[in-house]
Amino acid sequence: MNGTPAEQGLDREVCARWRLTPGPALGHRGTGTWAVTRGGEPFVVKHLHPQRFPDWRYTLRVAAALRAQGWPTPELAEEPVTVAGGAWVLFHRLPGRSPNPTDAGRPAEERARGRLLAELHASAAATGIVDQRRGFTGPAELVRDPVLDHWLRVHEAARPDEGRALRAYRDAALRWFTDNPVGNAPRSVVHGDFAPWNLLFDNGRLTGVVDFEGTHHTYQVADFALSWRGYHDDVLRGYDEVRPLSDGEWALVRPAFWAWLFIGMKDLLACHYGGVRRVDSLPTLEWQVRHLRRHSPLLAAKAGASPLAFER
Repeated sequence: MNGTPAEQGLDREVCARWRLTPGPALGHRGTGTWAVTRGGEPFVVKHLHPQRFPDWRYTLRVAAALRAQGWPTPELAEEPVTVAGGAWVLFHRLPGRSPNPTDAGRPAEERARGRLLAELHASAAATGIVDQRRGFTGPAELVRDPVLDHWLRVHEAARPDEGRALRAYRDAALRWFTDNPVGNAPRSVVHGDFAPWNLLFDNGRLTGVVDFEGTHHTYQVADFALSWRGYHDDVLRGYDEVRPLSDGEWALVRPAFWAWLFIGMKDLLACHYGGVRRVDSLPTLEWQVRHLRRHSPLLAAKAGASPLAFER
């Protein structure tokens, strides 16, 4: 069987093997995920590229362990098909829709999501999964990586303003982890992207927690990276209502968030700068810089002002 890259479309041989009728692509970005049907029943098929989804079986194990505790997570409908270009995975499709709150309703949605995340973390700790996913590391180790430092310096030479900002935040995170031992901060597997588009509801009832592509074992507050995103403070408030954060955890939120934004960056930069590339193909990391510069009034009150407040 030839493994067609996800960007080129749903593999015909996979559809034939599983007797699937293809439907539309799913997701707010090109995730290699499609809605399909079989015998009138809805399913979801996903292509897992080995570079984007390292140790992808780990994601299935985490989802299954949470499902065993009653969480509605994606369940395999067939054994995955592994090919040279990764793997094809078929899931039963979960019911419900993602919330799309108005501006007025967003604080309530964020607070409810924060409370839900605290409950998920309690279950995540209870899974007993403590091994690390291949390709991932802790935030301190991530920002300490000399290979990351090398490629950030290369990037700074090509894009001085962007590169300077990235190195400033990487250095600040490294200083924080060097000066602050955080051995007692609660750890577990985390979801990785506990955002509205990865939650499904039906008449107010949670019916799905999907997209475990970022799951790994780390500090629980690191899960705020893509749920709080540096400024959705009601997520933090809701979480703290269910599982109060210690002073040490409040202090850990910011450097853990900064470190998260560097996940995968050294590989991206090495891909672009490791060979001969045209100037117009240089990577832009504006999204990461914009989020590194986010300001949270709540976090400033709980943990003090950012040491890089001048960067905003």
